[in-house]
Amino acid sequence: MKFDVIICGAGPAGCTAALALGTSGLRVALIEKHHFPREKVCGDGLSAYVPKVLNTIDPEYKKAFEQLVQKTEVNICRVIAPDERILDLKFSESGFICKRSIFDAFLFELVTRLSNITAIQDTSVKDITADDNEVTIKTDKNMILCAKMVIGCDGAQSIVKRKLTGTKISPSHCSGAVRTYYRNVRDIQPGTLELHFLRDFLPGYFWIFPLPDNISNIGLGMPSRTIIEKRINLSIELTRIVENVPYLKRRFQDAEMTGGIKGHLLPLGSRKTCISGRRFMLCGDAASLANPASGAGIGQAMQSGRFAGWHAVKCFEKNDFSADFMKIYDETVYDKIWKENKHHCIIRELVFNYQWRMNSVIFAGQKSKMFNKMIIRHLK
Repeated sequence: MKFDVIICGAGPAGCTAALALGTSGLRVALIEKHHFPREKVCGDGLSAYVPKVLNTIDPEYKKAFEQLVQKTEVNICRVIAPDERILDLKFSESGFICKRSIFDAFLFELVTRLSNITAIQDTSVKDITADDNEVTIKTDKNMILCAKMVIGCDGAQSIVKRKLTGTKISPSHCSGAVRTYYRNVRDIQPGTLELHFLRDFLPGYFWIFPLPDNISNIGLGMPSRTIIEKRINLSIELTRIVENVPYLKRRFQDAEMTGGIKGHLLPLGSRKTCISGRRFMLCGDAASLANPASGAGIGQAMQSGRFAGWHAVKCFEKNDFSADFMKIYDETVYDKIWKENKHHCIIRELVFNYQWRMNSVIFAGQKSKMFNKMIIRHLK
C-alpha cells in the first residue's frame, strides 16, 4: 500500500497531524492499534490551548469542539498545600475536563471526514525501516505500507522512536501516574479542578478533576525516579489516600469507584531529545513533551502534531526529507515549549520537593494578590 505520509497512532497528536494535512492533497495513512471509541488512561485535562490549536487548522474544528457536550469547563485551579491551606487560582481562560475515550473519538471522527486520509484501526505496527527512498512499515495484519515519510505519534513506548532513534526512556525524565473514576465525591466546586500536595507524598500530587454527571477523575502522579527509589505502589497509595487522609476520607465517604485503578507512563519534556531524522518526526509522548511539573501533555501533543503536519507539507514542496531539513520541526517545537518546560522543571525541583516551600508559596498566594497573579503566570 503506497502513501505519501504514514501517521502511527491516532491519539491527539496523530489526529491533529492528520487534520493539519487535511487540505494538503497528500495521501495519508493513519494507523491505530485499537478501535474507537477506546479507553486511554489519563487525567482527562484539556488546556485552554486545545481549541486554539484546532482553530489554527480550521475554525470549524474549534466550533465542533465547543459543541461537544460531554466535557466540563474549568477556570479555577484549587491547590491544597501539605498543611491543608487552600489557594484558588483563577485563570483568564478556561480549560476542560473530558474523558479521553470521548475526546479522542471526537478527533478521530473529524479525521474520518477527510477524503485524503485512510484510517486503519485495530492494526499494530510491528517493524519500521527508513532508507534514502522511503519508509516501510510492517503490521500485525501482514500489511506492508510504504511512504515518503512517517510521523510517530504512538505514545511513550513508540516503536517509531525505538526503531529510528537511539533515545531510551529514562526514569529521570518520566513520571508515573494512576487514575480511576469516582461517582458522588462530596464538595465538588463548579469549574474547579483540585491539586492536593500531601505531606507524605511529595514531590507528587493527588488530583480531583470534575466530569459531567457527578463523575470525577481521581488520580495520583509522581516522578518515576522517586517511585523507584522509594518503591512506591501508586495504586495502593491512591486507595490509602482516599480511605485514610482525614479531610479527603470525608469527601469520599459516600463515593463509589466506577472502574478499576489503571496506570500510565508520562515521558516528560525535561530534556531535549532527537524528535526527527531522515524521513520521520515524533510527536506527543513519543517525543517526550509533557509538562515536567504537572504531567499535562495533551496540549503539547496537539501542538507538535500540528507542526509535524505543516512541516510534512513543506517537505513535499521542497522534495526534501533529509535529517537536516527535519531539524526545522525540532526547532519549531522546542521554540514553543522548551522555555516553559524548563521553567516547570525548576518549579518541580525547588518547590514540589519541600513541604515548607509549598506551604510558604500557598500562604503567600493567600495574602498577596500580586503573588497570587505571579503563581498563575508561572503555572500557565
